[in-house]
Amino acid sequence: MHSTVDILVPDVVYHRHQVPVSGQGFNTGGYDKYPGQVFKVATVGKWVVLATGTQLVNDIRKAKEEQLSALKAINEIISMDDLLSPQLLQDDYHSEVVRTQVTRNLPARYAEIKDEVATAFADLIPVYENEWTEVVAYKMILKSVVRTSNRLLVGLPLCRDPDYVKLQEAFTIDIFKVSTLIHMFPMFLRPFVSRFINVESQLQRAIRHLKPLIEDRIAKIDALGPNYPDKPNDVISWCLEHAKGEQRTVRELAIRVMAINTGAIHTTTMAFTHAIYDLAIHPEYVSEMREEVESIIEEYGWTKESIDKMNKVDSFIKESMRSTIPGAFTMLRKVVSDFTFSNGQVVPSGAYIAVAAYPMHLDDDIYSGGHEFDGFRFSKKGEEGESDTKNKVVSLALDYVAFGHGRHACPGRFFVANEMKTMLAHVLLNYDVKLPTNKRPANLWLEDKQIPNHRAKVLFRKRR
Repeated sequence: MHSTVDILVPDVVYHRHQVPVSGQGFNTGGYDKYPGQVFKVATVGKWVVLATGTQLVNDIRKAKEEQLSALKAINEIISMDDLLSPQLLQDDYHSEVVRTQVTRNLPARYAEIKDEVATAFADLIPVYENEWTEVVAYKMILKSVVRTSNRLLVGLPLCRDPDYVKLQEAFTIDIFKVSTLIHMFPMFLRPFVSRFINVESQLQRAIRHLKPLIEDRIAKIDALGPNYPDKPNDVISWCLEHAKGEQRTVRELAIRVMAINTGAIHTTTMAFTHAIYDLAIHPEYVSEMREEVESIIEEYGWTKESIDKMNKVDSFIKESMRSTIPGAFTMLRKVVSDFTFSNGQVVPSGAYIAVAAYPMHLDDDIYSGGHEFDGFRFSKKGEEGESDTKNKVVSLALDYVAFGHGRHACPGRFFVANEMKTMLAHVLLNYDVKLPTNKRPANLWLEDKQIPNHRAKVLFRKRR
């Protein structure tokens, strides 16, 4: 017999499965009480129905966009159509650009990525012989990620332009702040509220930086054809391969560049900040990872392929992401038509569905000692005979959903992983790292979002 989750009358129809939202509270709330079922939580402006167990995760993974819409969920959460352009929802071709061209060009562009990592760290961490330099980790990493990501996306010299870097830092943070504010208002008021929020001025700054590049590119394509000689191999060229009609304007293309940056910068900065905190508090992993990096670089040099071979570095980052997943839930979907899970539970059209990711990633039945940090948890599985590919940070699994799963899994995860592994390998070879105290900076919970401490300091010293 099917049971319906009625989000419109939560205190009557779904009273037993009502669990207060509080990030960490999920672990002792609905996830433990209703294994293999769904329960719902209240967030600002909406209820979210959360699925537990790999069977229900698989149901969400397999669902078609016409049933469970990731695009509508993302748009309603971030309000991209109100803040930037309705074109983003009507045709999200930039996601395909990230999934295909960005990923495909990583080997060819890797030397530039590595160069920007090294240059950014040298600029941002002024270390001296035998002296510790104290830096605010999040701020330093944010600048590094902006520069490294944009070295691939728009290249030199723009990726190092101080105003452009500041713009990307602020825009990424402001979009998420603004989206939180907008969701305090009813749906019908959000388009009006967005008019009073200062996103347009930032977009105009972006257009001033990107306009010369975009206009030059369009003019050459129109005059010489799409494959003209010495055509830059960057995100503007890649987007122009997809853009049609009114999408092929300076404003719309600048919006796509900003949207890609928003996706690349926010999650990468948070994830690598967590990883640096974990590295500083767990020095016992440093020597083995250093040995791995040194031996691979000595044999293969700095290439995308050599980074792929760093299994212990990969494992450390994956474990950091497992234990500090950025949200209490992932794989958010808007229910377009009544959806029936394989266990018979029905969620009505208009509701939101997601996976209870935080408690699942800490579940002792899935991960032995799930609440403990084990930096080589995943590389050990490879050493024990499991496929290395299966245990990579970019690999998708029903019980590891840091990057989501299915057709809407993070399209940029290969670039993100490559960037973070390069940064960690660079840190291991060039710096000693520690915290001012022997205590890891506490993570912060903003409703359902888990973020690293933005003010905590980390000490760097030239490696001895």
